[in-house]
Amino acid sequence: MDSLETLLQRGAEWDLAGLVREANARLPRYLPQEFGSQRVREAVTARLVRHYTGLGMLDEPLRVGREARYSARHLLQLLVVRRLMAEGHGASALGDLARRKSDAELLAMLEGGVALTAKETPSALSYLTELRQQYRMPTAPIPSAAPLPVEAAPPAELRWRRFEIVPGLELHVREDFRLPKTPSELDALLRHLRERLETQKPRRR
Repeated sequence: MDSLETLLQRGAEWDLAGLVREANARLPRYLPQEFGSQRVREAVTARLVRHYTGLGMLDEPLRVGREARYSARHLLQLLVVRRLMAEGHGASALGDLARRKSDAELLAMLEGGVALTAKETPSALSYLTELRQQYRMPTAPIPSAAPLPVEAAPPAELRWRRFEIVPGLELHVREDFRLPKTPSELDALLRHLRERLETQKPRRR
């Protein structure tokens, strides 16, 4: 079996089925032995590759006519993602990490391992924390002495946009709201929304 470096040098390519076979043949070498969920240890499938690509975790496939082609870089990204998930990192935390790394960095992560820092894989709640801090209303300080009456400037009016998601559920978005920019930020926001909705479930009597 050729090394990953050799595959990169000769510009190896596969169709989706070929990429899946290549990944499954090499994956046991890179998965940690002492921990990792059994689900992560399961074989890579074509559906899983499409899922990771849809989440922005892998580069989009190359196109040759109507056929999708996958390069050695796709293989590196897939192996890195599976290894990090086996080490306990969730998809929302990884985000587009593998896409931001060079081929050399991906190789180093596979061969030598890597300790992910908070800067590389921000917490799934970091985006929500930032939103809370950005839009938190400041508390007025208690004056030490009664000041002279001053005419207060009228507060700036912020407009809200209203969207009906489904009958019975509306979404209100303020005009200064910062939309999520990465898959991990979007995942965190959707998970927070799901948690809030679950609190509205009717209690059983």
